[in-house]
Amino acid sequence: MTGFVPTYRRRPSPLHAARAGVATAFCAALCLVAVVHASPLVLGAALGGTVAAAAAAGVASELGRAARLVVPLALLLVAVNALTSREGETLLIRGGEVLGWRIDVTLEAVAYGAVAALRVTVLMMALALFTAVVDPDDTLRLFRRVSYRSALTAALATRLVPVLARDAARMGEAARCRRTPPPRAGAARAALRSALDRSVDVAAALELRGYAGSRKPALERRPWSRHDVRVACAAAGIAVAALAALAAGAGAFEAYPELTLSAGAGEVALAAALLTLPVVPFAGAAARLGVARA
Repeated sequence: MTGFVPTYRRRPSPLHAARAGVATAFCAALCLVAVVHASPLVLGAALGGTVAAAAAAGVASELGRAARLVVPLALLLVAVNALTSREGETLLIRGGEVLGWRIDVTLEAVAYGAVAALRVTVLMMALALFTAVVDPDDTLRLFRRVSYRSALTAALATRLVPVLARDAARMGEAARCRRTPPPRAGAARAALRSALDRSVDVAAALELRGYAGSRKPALERRPWSRHDVRVACAAAGIAVAALAALAAGAGAFEAYPELTLSAGAGEVALAAALLTLPVVPFAGAAARLGVARA
């Protein structure tokens, strides 16, 4: 699965330079569009804006890795809905019966499945962008004052999971080198014992360093940089545009009993905003990294 999961690497982009809360809000705003809208025009624009932001941030390859998982899932959604839904008036394929189930494929069922797949694609691409541009350590620091021990546990887990995975892989390689390799259950028990030993060692080390009696850290106040302001404005603009269009009734889409798609001025304006706002933080001389503050 490592070939499908985006990974965070520090890069010289406004999204990477923005604080974790602001960058998270930016990705959440893109997810909001997929949650509240079902119009293919709007969802396609949101997907285009997400990809454009990823390309501008230098993480397009990371989204490409996630797409290797998303595209098959999206095609599966379309196929399952087309084969199982009996609604719709435009018949495309009249099939036979399989185990007593009549297989008739309608245009409306295909369209509904395609919109559901597009929604899932936008959500997963926005989450992949979040994984690629937001520092996980900075994200965990947001929760230090809410639950210090939970944040510490999550931080340790993110660090130890790759280590334990490498330990298990090495044990598997060592087992295969033996003349009579042990059963898989034995290798799994050895990996589990190693993980438990590491957890005990880490717990003892943390206790010696005083983490058992630690208190919530003091509130850290950090001035907002210009990148924070630009990314926050873009996130707010995306969220406001999506909610305003929803309140105005723009982006209407109905698949059953027949296809109904609204494509007026409101939808075109929203699509243009979703294609433009995600790349606003990367535009102009102010997008260059530096030490200036807002």
